[in-house]
Amino acid sequence: MSRYCERTGPGWFAEPLNTVAGLAYLVASWQAWKQLEPGRWREQWDLHLLAGLIALVGVSSMLLHASGVAWLVWADVAAVAAFAAAYWSAFLFRVPRFRLLGLTVAWLLTLGGFLLFYLLVPGAMAGSSLGYLPMLIILLVAVGLAGRVDRRLSRDLVLAAVLFGFALVVRALDLVLCEWAVVGTHWLWHLLTAGALFVLVDGLLRHVRLREAQETNDGG
Repeated sequence: MSRYCERTGPGWFAEPLNTVAGLAYLVASWQAWKQLEPGRWREQWDLHLLAGLIALVGVSSMLLHASGVAWLVWADVAAVAAFAAAYWSAFLFRVPRFRLLGLTVAWLLTLGGFLLFYLLVPGAMAGSSLGYLPMLIILLVAVGLAGRVDRRLSRDLVLAAVLFGFALVVRALDLVLCEWAVVGTHWLWHLLTAGALFVLVDGLLRHVRLREAQETNDGG
């Protein structure tokens, strides 16, 4: 049985809608990249990395759905995990301004939480809809951390969490609603998560610019 409703057989291009929907990540990546300042790679290297990783998520997703090659699901999961890890690190460094000790403690707690979740929740294997739930929990933690520093960023994170939450629902319903929705609902997962990733990077970039403006005014 296929992992996705739209795929009814082996071979290339058996999931045209899921494949094309992956372009949403490339659009999100390009929109995020356009807002970055080309001459400030050193100061904004993490933000450039995040924009690039959104594109990587899109490429890996389109390859998986276009080819149907089973092992490519791990490349897809790895790309999402890379973005999540990079964003969480950049967020902790940029917003609550954790440094080495704070980052180390935060990451130990994060990894411990992930491990505990996967041990206690049956069926939460990598690549499953349930397996992405810890990322939603991290987003909610980020909302709380940002709320103490930047309320606009906190609202952006709430929006990203809502988009990601809906994305998890439609992802889980893909096979459940397959008889009713002939092409399934997985393509909506791509659109919603692409929007969430853009909101995350856009919000963090806005926060960085606000902090820089505040520091310039304080210094002046």
